Amino acid sequence: MAKGGLSHSNTTPTHINTKVATRALEEFQSYFLERRGDQNIPWCFLKEAQWFDKPDGDRYYCHYNNEGWKPVKFNFKFLVWVNVCVKDQPYLVWQIAEGKLEITKEE
Repeated sequence: MAKGGLSHSNTTPTHINTKVATRALEEFQSYFLERRGDQNIPWCFLKEAQWFDKPDGDRYYCHYNNEGWKPVKFNFKFLVWVNVCVKDQPYLVWQIAEGKLEITKEE
């Protein structure tokens, strides 16, 4: 298990957002985490993500018109939002988020 309770997966992400930094595109890999992060995202990166206090754990979500509310997490290493599968623990961080959460190089 990696530092901070993370364990990396060898599964390749199914989506790569072409507008994020080249480093994230080349190096991002899906990974597992035991708990979701804190409410500590800098305002300039918040985009459409919203924090919700939930009985089973506080977390960020983003509303997608065709999919409803999806859990997301900010990846500080690559400065991108990532989608999180929360059905089981550990949680699977599996792809770079698209659409409303895209962060451009200018940001």
